[in-house]
Amino acid sequence: MNRTLKCMAVVLGLGTAIHAHANQPAPVLTAKAPACSDSIRTAGYLACLGSFVGNMDNQLTAIWNAMSAASSDWSSVAQTQTYVSSDSFRAAMNPFSQNEGSRDDGTINFDAPQTGLFALGLKQGNGFSLYLFDGGEVGISSIAYDTKGVKTTTGRGYGLSHAGYFGAVTPVPEPSAYAMMLAGLAVVGFALKRRKG
Repeated sequence: MNRTLKCMAVVLGLGTAIHAHANQPAPVLTAKAPACSDSIRTAGYLACLGSFVGNMDNQLTAIWNAMSAASSDWSSVAQTQTYVSSDSFRAAMNPFSQNEGSRDDGTINFDAPQTGLFALGLKQGNGFSLYLFDGGEVGISSIAYDTKGVKTTTGRGYGLSHAGYFGAVTPVPEPSAYAMMLAGLAVVGFALKRRKG
């Protein structure tokens, strides 16, 4: 009997904990000045969100929520649930070719052209802004940026902290993929040459 009561208490406790968690409000971002519209304008740019207080890395759930609420384009980026920071640009499936920190203005370069919809986050000081891009089928290899849509302070020591990539990463083709493509072209060329002869 005592064992049955303990089991029921555990089940009721779990049910209460799940119910309490379900009733918690969804995390939201806190807006701040300046407006992100003061910043990036480059080929493939669609829209922006922000600026927001804090760091991107520890507010991902709130970022996914904000993207999902913004539009269907932002929502499709959010559905990937993929975020990588330029701080770890050497990591696998990280599209950045270098760490993007410490500069007010510059160019973000990718290891491979990024295709389809993706978002870029720019973090500086105690804030960040998000920028939506459509790389289409050709892709975007680099993005010129400034931090005017993230911060209000200028001068030494107020450069970009890091950049963040949100969305499905277009990978760098492996050397073996190029070898297979060349082998395939050679076979097609050989077949065409045989037909003529």
